[in-house]
Parts: sequence; C-alpha cells; structure tokens
Amino acid sequence: MATVPTDLLDRIRDIERRVRGLMASANSGPPMNQVGNGDIVVGDQGRIRARTSHGDDLLLVGRVEPDRDTGQYQQGFALRRDDGSLALSLLTTDPEKAPVQALRVLDHRGNTVLATDTGRGGLSRPYLPFPTPVPVATSGWQSTTATAWTTLYAGPGFAQHPKVYGLIGVSGSPGAAVRLLVNGSPVGEEQAVTGAADQTVTFLADLPGSFGDVVAFEIQARVAAAGDTVACQPRGLYGVQS
Repeated sequence: MATVPTDLLDRIRDIERRVRGLMASANSGPPMNQVGNGDIVVGDQGRIRARTSHGDDLLLVGRVEPDRDTGQYQQGFALRRDDGSLALSLLTTDPEKAPVQALRVLDHRGNTVLATDTGRGGLSRPYLPFPTPVPVATSGWQSTTATAWTTLYAGPGFAQHPKVYGLIGVSGSPGAAVRLLVNGSPVGEEQAVTGAADQTVTFLADLPGSFGDVVAFEIQARVAAAGDTVACQPRGLYGVQS
C-alpha cells in the first residue's frame, strides 16, 4: 500500500471539516421560499405573478398591460378569482385617453361595484343618493301638540356603518324637543327647540345591530306644555365611520 503524505491527509480532513460546516450552515438557514428580513425588489420591467395549477393568473403586481403610449411601462396590480374573473385592479385600460389609474372592485360578472373617480377624485361608483329636498315652509312639516313622545316619521334602512348621523329641521315652541330612535330605542341625546325660525339639530350616535341588518328609524317630538306646538322635517340621515 502506497504511503500517503501526512500533509495530504491533513488537507483532506480540512476539506471534510469545511464541507460539514457548509452543510450545517445550509440546514440552519431560512427556507428559500421565505423572507425573514428585508425586501423583495422587482425592477422596472418586472412583476410578481401568482398562478393557478392550470397556469392562469391570480395575482399580478408590477408591470401591467396595456403599456403607456409614452414608452413607459404601466405599473399597477390585478387580482383575479380562481374562475379567472377580475376582482380588484389598479390600472388604466386606456393610457392615452384616461392616463390616471382607477382602483376598481368588480363582482364575478364583471360589474364595477366600487371605483375611484379619475377626473376630480372621490368616488366614481357606487352612486350615492342625496337627501331628498324637503319643504322650506314649516307649515308643510309634520307636527304635534302632544306632551308625550309622538312618532312623526318612520322608515327602514340597512346598517352598513358603525354610526348614524342625522340632521333634522325643527320649528315650534321653546322647550319642545325631538329625538331619533333606532329599533325603538333612542340614540344620542334629545335636542331642544329654541324657538328660532330656522333651526337644525343634529344627531351622532352608535348604530345598533350588525352589518347588513335592517334597522327601523323613527323621529319623535313632544312639547313642553299643553297648547304648544312643534314641527320637524328630516333633512338628512347618513351612515358614517366611527
């Protein structure tokens, strides 16, 4: 058997030690499919793409189509359902005529249910109703002479916000009061009538119930003494943020 030089054996053992160290380091490191710290940076022309097992796009972040006519790539994102329908997007489909990107939420049939306005800002969809104009003359308002709380207006609504904000025009004898009820219970504080010719009182209170519940609104009024009169007219009722 040939004699192996001692220095060569030392070198082999050193190489083995280094290989074991590299293997231990590789096994102790984070998985290659996770980022423990730092950023994932995608360049100007790149994008992050998630696809289904059939190769269809689910998520696209970065370069989106169509490109802008100025030669620049359009940057945005698109999210699709697993049936291929577009659910959420931030892009413009006509960079030349409509260069500002709109944020859109779509239902599974392709209808835009929520969108930002690319012209003056704010909402594009959905269309929200304004309060219906009401009579200016107080003679056309509902009124009562009762000293007990009396319902003058009532109607249903859907709970979609955590709070309700109401504006009510009132006219009548000083000391009279109006209040807002939801599902038969007063919300907020009752508001006193000052006797001014054009008085508007406001209510801001928590809206009871859960999201999507049908709630019943009532506006009640009463006078302070027999012979007095109070009239009121709703001017607006809104669901608002907390």
